[in-house]
Amino acid sequence: MADFESQKKDLMKEVRSVLDEVEELYANAGNDGSEKGKELKARLQDRLSKTKSKMSDLEETLVDKARATAERTDEMVREQPYYAIGIAAAVGFVAGILIGRGRN
Repeated sequence: MADFESQKKDLMKEVRSVLDEVEELYANAGNDGSEKGKELKARLQDRLSKTKSKMSDLEETLVDKARATAERTDEMVREQPYYAIGIAAAVGFVAGILIGRGRN
C-alpha cells in the first residue's frame, strides 16, 4: 500500500510539473515563437509522454490490486459461505435500521 501511495504522489507531482510547463509555454508563446518556444514544446511533449507512462503503470497497479482483492473475497466466500452470508445479513440489518431511522 505504501508503494501505491508513493506512485500516486509521484504521479501528482509529475502532473503539476506538466501543468507548470504548459503555463510557461503559453506565457512565452506570445513573446517569442522561436527557439525558446520550440524547446518548451519539446520539453512538454517529453513530460506528457512520461506522465502517460506513469498513469498507465498506476492503472495497471490498480487493476491488479482490484483483481487480487476480488479473488481473495471470492476465495473467502467459497471457503466460508455461512460467514459471508452472516456478514451480508448483518450489513443489511444495519442498513435497514439506518434507512428506517431516516424516514422518521
